Amino acid sequence: MPDYRRDAGAALLCGLALVAYLGQVGALDTLRSGAAVAVGVTGALGVEALFVLDTPVASLWERRGVRTASAAALLACAGGLAVLVGPVIVAAVCWGLVTYFVVLAVSLCYH
Repeated sequence: MPDYRRDAGAALLCGLALVAYLGQVGALDTLRSGAAVAVGVTGALGVEALFVLDTPVASLWERRGVRTASAAALLACAGGLAVLVGPVIVAAVCWGLVTYFVVLAVSLCYH
């Protein structure tokens, strides 16, 4: 299985869990928050930049434990921050995942 499929599958599962959380707490409307969109898109582009710039992130990502821990940390941090700040944080993470999928689609189209 190509790496992008593996990573996209994990991102999709995380996204589904986060949207399910928003639905469970009755906060799906936070997905329309401009702040959530801005923070999510900006954060995702920052993370993606770490992969294309000369940083050790890309080589670290190849370690299975790092990928698994990253997905778990994403869900745990989003959930923990949602308790402190509110569900708009979860919406921002959802927008970050949407951004990841857009970047992935664009890179596959031009690869």
